Amino acid sequence: MFAERWVYDLIIYLYALGLLFAFADLLHKNRRANRLALSLFIAVWMIQTVFIAFRLFELFPLLTPFDSLFFYSWAIVALTMLINWLYRMDLVVFSANLVGFAVLAINFFVARDTSRHLSRLLLSELVFVHVTMAFLAYAAFSLSAVFAVLYLIGDHLLKQKKWNRLLRLLPSLEHLQRLSYGFSLIGMPLLLSSIILGVIWAYQTNISGFWYDPKIIGSLIVLLLYAIQLYQKAKQRWHGRRLAWWSAVSFLAMLLNYWISVTGLSFHRWM
Repeated sequence: MFAERWVYDLIIYLYALGLLFAFADLLHKNRRANRLALSLFIAVWMIQTVFIAFRLFELFPLLTPFDSLFFYSWAIVALTMLINWLYRMDLVVFSANLVGFAVLAINFFVARDTSRHLSRLLLSELVFVHVTMAFLAYAAFSLSAVFAVLYLIGDHLLKQKKWNRLLRLLPSLEHLQRLSYGFSLIGMPLLLSSIILGVIWAYQTNISGFWYDPKIIGSLIVLLLYAIQLYQKAKQRWHGRRLAWWSAVSFLAMLLNYWISVTGLSFHRWM
């Protein structure tokens, strides 16, 4: 237990230092600070990867609320490192990792316990895949929302003709919109697959009335919101600010849906 606590603290400290150096680089361009930030984020990701691997070997297919959010944070770090490698977007890396750090910090200090009943419930490989795909979808939707919010900020600054450092740090509006749409496109099939697996598991275990569960209804609403966004974009009916706002609202709906789980309103108490 002491060793685990030490690992948690190390991850938090390294993550916080990485954000500090990333923020310093954003304020005043500093190549050394940027490299330190990226190195620390990579170190966090590597420690998380090793930790997740040990948890899998120790508990598989058990998945607790703690593991779920830890995996979400791991996915955020992994995706932002990939984005930075492909496109070199320092502001995006900082913003997305700020979200990941907040989730990880809350996870370490809040979502630590799991009941015996919940542990038994999660002793299923099907549920493990179901939850994993759901959190990968959440990570993709989170990054989509980050790009959408940055788009709205950039659009506002351009309209106000505020040619400041923040605007110079932002990628082009077209690029931001393309990436926001792309991550929504990734998240959509992941969430759909997760829902399908969840339905299969519910039928196998004979859970009565699961279609009336608030979490199920909420997930279907979130799926519908993102489906509308992708459809309108594909038909070229929505562009620019409208798409960005819809993405942000869809993300808020996703957060509300997760809140349903943690408040105990649903039998979904791990996601």
